[in-house]
Amino acid sequence: MKFSLFLFFSLIFISIISCRKNNTDNGITTSSDSFATISNLKASSSDTITKINLTWNNPNSKELYKVEISYQPINDIGFSMPNPILEDAIAGDSQKLTISLPYAGEYIFTAVAIGKSGQRANPISISFNSNGDSIPLYLKRADTLMSSLVKLYLEGKPRDIWTSTYPQGGGYWDGAAVVWGQGGAFSGYAALKETSERYPNYKSKIASTLDNRLLTSIDKFRTTKGQRESNTVEAYAVYPENGNERFYDDNIWIGIDMADLYELTKDVKYLDHAKLVWNFVRSGTDTVLGGGVYWKENDNGKMTCSNAPAVVLATKLYQQTGDGAYLQSAKDIYKWVKTKLQDPTDYLYWDNMSYGLDGNGNRVVNIGKTKYTYNSGQAIQAAALLYNITGDNTYLKDAQDVASSIFGQWGSYFQSYTLGTGFNTIDPDGHVWFRAILLRGLIELYKIDKNRKYVDAYEKLLNNAWLSNCRNKETNLLNYDFRGGTTQTSWEILHEGACVEMLARLGDLRAEGL
Repeated sequence: MKFSLFLFFSLIFISIISCRKNNTDNGITTSSDSFATISNLKASSSDTITKINLTWNNPNSKELYKVEISYQPINDIGFSMPNPILEDAIAGDSQKLTISLPYAGEYIFTAVAIGKSGQRANPISISFNSNGDSIPLYLKRADTLMSSLVKLYLEGKPRDIWTSTYPQGGGYWDGAAVVWGQGGAFSGYAALKETSERYPNYKSKIASTLDNRLLTSIDKFRTTKGQRESNTVEAYAVYPENGNERFYDDNIWIGIDMADLYELTKDVKYLDHAKLVWNFVRSGTDTVLGGGVYWKENDNGKMTCSNAPAVVLATKLYQQTGDGAYLQSAKDIYKWVKTKLQDPTDYLYWDNMSYGLDGNGNRVVNIGKTKYTYNSGQAIQAAALLYNITGDNTYLKDAQDVASSIFGQWGSYFQSYTLGTGFNTIDPDGHVWFRAILLRGLIELYKIDKNRKYVDAYEKLLNNAWLSNCRNKETNLLNYDFRGGTTQTSWEILHEGACVEMLARLGDLRAEGL
């Protein structure tokens, strides 16, 4: 009897529940058991490539309370998304949301319906490329900035060489930049040309407007006599006239660009330019201080900045010519700079070694122990290139050891209100050109060990720089402090050329799927 009564009331209870499940009000379900996902999630372009419009249809349920939207860039494992967006939701309605992205590119967008009791429906996701094409955003930005540089620093200027600053100042040669600044702009062009090669419209634009013009411009600085009477080897001088100072490091930066342009185009004129620079570098070596390359003619110092990049140039020339003499020079100079100028406690590089005379006329050796980002960056690139050639893991470990101390020496945390996230940065307000040279080494290493944390730091900081008030919206010029919030009234071509280079190199990584 007890069992029969239990069965009777159980059947009544089940019947009531069943009726409740089937009860509807104007077609709107009333139970969380039938809580549905949103539908028809779509993304479309907005007024800029860093904004997109999301649209979707809400489930037809009285239980619906909110819709959660999140997004993640594809192939950016280091991206830290801000808190998910929670939108008030009305059952059965269509909704639209405009999202400001930290940078343009391909993203995955995910939407989840949330009920009043906190229940979550199954998520729905779509992918969308806010660029609307396959051209990397960094290439577009690099091209935009280079166009501004040509307009502000080159068009209508005497001798058709870059001026040093914008607005244009006075000084020697009508305010023209010294060869260091000329080379900085040339490096920006060379990196931009390399990235543009994959995209016909950009490639033809660079070839038709900059190739001959900028090679002719930089070659105006070639001289056969500097301030060392006995050295008649042709090289690039500080200003375009015989008798001016000639720095070995200034020349090497240009030589590296020429080697890269030869690798890209196979046009022998660029290889000839790189060899010209190497001949000058050889004239700056001797056995004083145990070897190494001087900083400039008639100098008593040998710098990391004239030796580590000399290794980079020599390795590139070896790869392009097969001449073993270049590789041997690369190994010898690398050994010298590592032995003499690397700090054994953190693997970073000191600035220089020089000699002088004490009060008794005896030679004394001094070590300048200041540490600059670009010196360690070139040491990383030199070691990585030697590893690529030789397969010797010692060189790879050398590069990784130096990189391991980058954040410790120059890192700082930055909360970007522009991007809506915080991240670690590398020297965000330091010398801009130095940062560009460091990036060269970090990219070379990343291509080997696939550790993207250093590249991620650059990407995020440059995104912040471009989107924040670091960038002058009228000229597109970038301030020195990439975090923004600073006032600046003058901009150097050396630094702006470095910005073009960094943007172009990041664009090249994206183009390669890296």
